[in-house]
Amino acid sequence: MKRSVLSGRLAICLGFLASVCWCTGCGPGAPPTGSISGKVTFKGEPVTTGVITLVNDEAGLGASGELDASGNFRIDSIQTGQYKVAVYRPPPPPESNVDLKNWKLSIPGKYQDIETSGLTATVNEGENTADFGF
Repeated sequence: MKRSVLSGRLAICLGFLASVCWCTGCGPGAPPTGSISGKVTFKGEPVTTGVITLVNDEAGLGASGELDASGNFRIDSIQTGQYKVAVYRPPPPPESNVDLKNWKLSIPGKYQDIETSGLTATVNEGENTADFGF
């Protein structure tokens, strides 16, 4: 009789463990991911301030990464697929004396809109590279 109780408890524990693993994604069911890096330039010069955004309409996914002082970006752990791309320039700090007209024109408005930029990127499993120049 003791053996029957232990077997039942073992079966319950194994079933619970299997359901936890399935729910938390420890199996092969997670979607494949990759990373993407590259450089953004305007008229051959690096865009040193801004954010690059990738959007996959079909999957309802998006990701973004900041540009560094050399115009480089990197986005890790992004689901594989085809993405639309836009590059946004944040507003200058309120206390700066930046010429706003030149600030906004450094990235043409077309490229700051995900629907009009015409920029795309494909993310495959592993490392991916994509450079964008306007």
